[in-house]
Amino acid sequence: MKLYDADRALVSFKSRKRAFRTHELSLVFGEEGGKLRGTIARLVKAKSLLHIARDLYWHNNAEGGMVPAIEEIAVALRPGEMNYISMESAASLWSVISQIPVGRITIVTTGKEGEFPTPFGTVEFIHTARSRQYVLENTVDYPGHALRLATKKKVVEDLLRAGRSIELIDWEEVEDDE
Repeated sequence: MKLYDADRALVSFKSRKRAFRTHELSLVFGEEGGKLRGTIARLVKAKSLLHIARDLYWHNNAEGGMVPAIEEIAVALRPGEMNYISMESAASLWSVISQIPVGRITIVTTGKEGEFPTPFGTVEFIHTARSRQYVLENTVDYPGHALRLATKKKVVEDLLRAGRSIELIDWEEVEDDE
């Protein structure tokens, strides 16, 4: 597919989607195998697509999406898993700690642990064996975001379970109503 046509096909997704797996690009372009790899390589070379991780690309020319880029990437890195913002990232959002993590988001997932540096910051995954139901009961919707947010008490539980530092926690803030 010609570079212009491929980019236009991706632009048609605009604010709905910016992170694409290879199989999704195959559907968008109607290509497979070497032809698909060639189109992807040309888009990467033209900086229209950024290679984020194995089998994950970011459409660089898309307008701002509905959710933060780093969260959209996190969801795409662990598709089909239960993922939620927790640890220091959620503690900062709830004002349980006064520090604001910069260039990093910590996600608890039912999937594999790992750390992924991206152009939008580092995504850190911490594994949990908890059930989907347990996760739903201990997280809240976070409007305007791709991921759920751990409750204040769940944030502290996750920090303790993972052996993370709890020195900066404002315990009075944890006890306030969620």
